[in-house]
Amino acid sequence: MIGMKPEKLRWEFWSDDLAVGHVAIDDDHKRILQFIARLRNAFQMGEDEQVVADGIKVIADYSDSHFVREERMLEAAGYAHLQQHRARHESFRDYVAYANSAQHPIDQGELLSYLVDWWVGHIAAEDKMYRSALVGKDALIAAAFAEP
Repeated sequence: MIGMKPEKLRWEFWSDDLAVGHVAIDDDHKRILQFIARLRNAFQMGEDEQVVADGIKVIADYSDSHFVREERMLEAAGYAHLQQHRARHESFRDYVAYANSAQHPIDQGELLSYLVDWWVGHIAAEDKMYRSALVGKDALIAAAFAEP
């Protein structure tokens, strides 16, 4: 685990300070952070490359479905900064694709640090910015979540 930041070994995966105030989105965030905690455990236990690759795929796939739900919700709410938010999601997708590429092997510690830093930072800063845009739009948001 070369490159692992020691403080990343002991992080708590969820804090109520991260809540954005929408149950489905907060639940998504909790699940993603739990998946990252499981990946951290796989690294620490020295699991084989396939277990680690599967863990990364779970994070990538669930993150992608979360991004789709969140963007649909923000569009329904008329969030003014949706394009910038989508761009941040795309940057995450790009990094994970890069990290999964056989041509660009990435250090496990670097990957874990990126996942923790990106998700906690994204939730705490960027996702919290849209909280006020959701106020009073429960019916629109519910309809957006009901879409396939």
